[in-house]
Amino acid sequence: MDESIYSTQVGHFREKLNQSPKRAYEIYGLSLLYSLEPTEITREAYRLGIPQQTPHDFYNLAVLANQEKRHGEALDLYSRAQSAGGEFPELYYNLGLTYESLNQKEEAIKAFEKYSDLAQELSSAEAQSEARRVRAHLTELKG
Repeated sequence: MDESIYSTQVGHFREKLNQSPKRAYEIYGLSLLYSLEPTEITREAYRLGIPQQTPHDFYNLAVLANQEKRHGEALDLYSRAQSAGGEFPELYYNLGLTYESLNQKEEAIKAFEKYSDLAQELSSAEAQSEARRVRAHLTELKG
């Protein structure tokens, strides 16, 4: 399939999902599901009743919940990501932000500290810069 036609179809599928998920699946079936972004795939899998299993599944659902200001639900999903073996910096960074949103300062500090520890293992300049920014924020939180 021509790349531009494919991209157009993915765009139509995405639009239809936003309007009427049921209708989107009637038209496209599952053929374009895995052409979506990872968080969109997770949202759709959840909507379709496909069991979430991996830490990234739960993490992506938590991110979506946070975007919709459902911080309590996000907290539960981040916890499930941890229980499923999630040990990646982004999990703890977003967990820290969620605790902050819920005014749970001590828990936010712990999550950001864990983020900082995990981020130290990353070698990219961008990751190191982000880790420094989070450490500065930790200093502010600790007062």
